Amino acid sequence: MQPFAILTDSTSNLPRKFIEKYDIYVLSLTWIAGGEEYSGYLEDNREASKLFYEKLRHEKNISTSMVNQQVAKKTIKKIFESGQDILYIGLSAKLSGTFQMVERVLGYEGKKALERKWYAVDSFGIGLGEGSLVFDAVKIRKRGGDIRDAYNWCCQHRWRMHTLFTVDDLGFLRRSGRVGSVLSTAGSVLKIKLLFSMNDGGKIKQIGKVRGRKKALDELAARTLNHLTEPQKIFISHGDCYKEACYVAKQLEFSEYVKGIVMQPLDPVSACHTGPNSIGIFFV
Repeated sequence: MQPFAILTDSTSNLPRKFIEKYDIYVLSLTWIAGGEEYSGYLEDNREASKLFYEKLRHEKNISTSMVNQQVAKKTIKKIFESGQDILYIGLSAKLSGTFQMVERVLGYEGKKALERKWYAVDSFGIGLGEGSLVFDAVKIRKRGGDIRDAYNWCCQHRWRMHTLFTVDDLGFLRRSGRVGSVLSTAGSVLKIKLLFSMNDGGKIKQIGKVRGRKKALDELAARTLNHLTEPQKIFISHGDCYKEACYVAKQLEFSEYVKGIVMQPLDPVSACHTGPNSIGIFFV
């Protein structure tokens, strides 16, 4: 048994092999299409991923929902009863009500398991920005650090996580309320591709614009390289555009600061807000 349990959301976008190898507990958000509800945790299932992106490209009324409270309660109760403390690393509270709900459940169940400890970290991020903190917590746990060490590290380093991304269709961000309708229309009509950063726990800010997809990818890589100041693992997410994500990765891999790249297709709940062909880069 691990010295303490690490709990996170499906939006942390972690590879299944990593989750299984290090016994990570995952609470799944959901996406809804055609009256049917689907899990936001695809477990690297190619068929499920293909189904999702087909629907995302062709259906206009796809919505998302936070983690089910009863599922969260059952999972947390099970972990406490196994004799483990819990470190929860969750999706930014500014993007979803999931973090606050899970934190409440932890407090409620924690009162019934007084011998157990729990800590909740708002990652201030989404996707592999959130997931990178889980990677860090696993490293600390592997080298013998306790739950308080992992909690303190995550609280300090969440402020240093940088998120850069571009999208192919601004309409998805507009529908999620992240950009204005005028900005969305201008980008679609003029074929202008916008670059964004995310800061302050979930606020999206436009940081640049170029004409054409390839220039957007080049600019994304260039801005990342300009911001790297220390050796680290880089995280790249993509909205079902693997070849383009590889193109970006190749521009990064020769930097002396890049000590490995983790690349993952974007989880469905996150992708519902950024659309297919979105690409994000997460780094310190």
